[in-house]
Amino acid sequence: MRKNKSTRQHNSKSKIAYSIAGTVIFSLAQFVLPVAAQITNSNEMDKAQTEISASKCQFTGHFSSINSIEISPDGKTFISASGDNNIKVWDIFTGKLIRTFKNAGYRVVMSHDGQTLISASQDENIKLWDVSTGKLIRTLEGHSDLIQSLYISKDGKILISGSWDKTIKLWDISTGKLIRRFRGHSEWVNSAIITPDGATVISGSSDKTIELWDIKTAKEIRTLKGHSYGVSPLAISADGKMLFSGSYDSTIKVWDMETGKEIRTLQGHSGMIESLAMSSDGTTLVSSAWDNSIKLWDIKTGKLLRTLGNPIKELELSDSSPKNPPSGTFSIVYKGSPTKVAISPDGNTIVTANSNIQLWDIETGQQTHTIEGNFDWFQYVAISPDNKSLVSLNSDNTINLWDFLTNKKIWSIKESWVRSVAISPDGNTLVTGSWGDKTIKLWNLQTGKLTRAFEDTGVNNVVISSDGTILISSHNEIIKLRDILTGKVLQTLQGHSFQVNAIAISKNNGTLVSSSVGDEIILWDLRTGKLIRNLKENTVETGNPESAISVTSITISPDSKTVVSGYVDGTIIFQDSRTGENIRTLKAHSSGVSALAISLDGNTLFSGSSDNNIKQWNIRTGELIRTLEEHQHNISSLTISDDSKTLVSSSYDNTMKIWNMTNGQLLSTFCNSK
Repeated sequence: MRKNKSTRQHNSKSKIAYSIAGTVIFSLAQFVLPVAAQITNSNEMDKAQTEISASKCQFTGHFSSINSIEISPDGKTFISASGDNNIKVWDIFTGKLIRTFKNAGYRVVMSHDGQTLISASQDENIKLWDVSTGKLIRTLEGHSDLIQSLYISKDGKILISGSWDKTIKLWDISTGKLIRRFRGHSEWVNSAIITPDGATVISGSSDKTIELWDIKTAKEIRTLKGHSYGVSPLAISADGKMLFSGSYDSTIKVWDMETGKEIRTLQGHSGMIESLAMSSDGTTLVSSAWDNSIKLWDIKTGKLLRTLGNPIKELELSDSSPKNPPSGTFSIVYKGSPTKVAISPDGNTIVTANSNIQLWDIETGQQTHTIEGNFDWFQYVAISPDNKSLVSLNSDNTINLWDFLTNKKIWSIKESWVRSVAISPDGNTLVTGSWGDKTIKLWNLQTGKLTRAFEDTGVNNVVISSDGTILISSHNEIIKLRDILTGKVLQTLQGHSFQVNAIAISKNNGTLVSSSVGDEIILWDLRTGKLIRNLKENTVETGNPESAISVTSITISPDSKTVVSGYVDGTIIFQDSRTGENIRTLKAHSSGVSALAISLDGNTLFSGSSDNNIKQWNIRTGELIRTLEEHQHNISSLTISDDSKTLVSSSYDNTMKIWNMTNGQLLSTFCNSK
């Protein structure tokens, strides 16, 4: 269960009494008033610049693929829910954004009266929201894995949810109570609906079957088999006589609900069927698939009426696959994307969504509006030691140097498949690690010119020792220590059973800590390369790292005494590096911890998460100081300035943000504006 957000305001008030003769007061006034005016003007300028930088980065579209589209009962608005965990309400006639429900969920349906949104959230719960106020009404808890489908009964009283936990759950919408569970599928439940008469639940699963259940007893009535791969979306005719099922096998099957027999198969898509929708008059079925097309079918005859979009017919190799990819990665990329679809009550408009949102006029087959998503992101950010510039690693394969004060880009380097960057302590050198041929490169930070390159077999992480002499890199399960001037390998550290996903070093230059995609954490002596201890032993079963709660981020205190690790379940653990004992465990975030940073004085921890939030913690007490909520998508990295005054965060929402560490105030926003 997600805990309520905590904020802690530190307001200090001081009273100063002056006892000064009148002539002295007059003299001071001549000095103080102009200075006060300058300070006021400066504060106003800072505020104005913050507002300007923020407004430049106000993207209206989603930052991830859209998982569901719903049109309001009155046909005036539509709603979208995305993997960025935001729900947006749009005007269907103009395409303008009306409201954003931040951190509300990745899948959504609307009640039949249009007053309530029901969402599936990243914490595996279901949330009900008031449309007019945007406030959370209640939370429904019960699923133990991602919720793949939400459906409201025709009478508007019952909600049904299907999940990757292989179950279907029935909920009373008015009370939020769980009515009953349906168990029987051997794989994920991808869809679940209720027949118009409210008597039967129908579910589709990755186990290739469709199950019909008695809604009162939760007993199986019938199993429909016919698809060669998993069943994805389901739809039922208004009279309840025909069932439509989409599948991974690119077909749509039509079933007779009374007999359970297959009536026909609709063929035409060349990718997995992603979405099915019925027109309100019951005459037309609308389908969408991974082939980038939308098709309209005559329900009675099965005839294809129209195709919208530009279909993609086959898988294609990526043009820019790395030559040295890390183990377990794939180089085949499907150029299509999952497309969701909804049809307006009057039957005149279709709304489709994948990366972008498109509104179509059914009569003409033409797009009337397009709402673009924002799919560039900041993958990593670092602050120069003099606090004058930022280095960002971006999704478009560029490395950029930014002026800290003006938000302006100084230079840009185009490099393919860069996975990590680091700045030397003297601020002169930038190091990049990639999957290319010469995988480690050193650049002049001021000019962006390449100075040296070292060959390796692919690099996922790079860091530089505090004295600037040793370059540490990782590839798969191996960590290497190099002389930063010559590139000579000084030590090869072997101890992980799975690919190293994070490395960090203490500021006192004595200790290196590393974690793997399993659940291993290892402490190393940086001077000798010797393994000090396993802070977390490998508990992965059957050689599969996914069988453990994975370590997703790691850091170490400046004095090497405390190791802090973040996990995919949102947990943060503090460990004593000298004994290996757990000091403290925090249930910190509602989703995976993606970034950690400790201030140089060792007193403050910042944690970033895929729940879009940043949290500030008192390391000594484990107390939550405040939550920073301005980002709209996953936090990708956090870094703290050497003077411990400023936090910089980067995110998949295509922004970097500068924060005052003392009060949590947002100072500035950087973005790759279009």
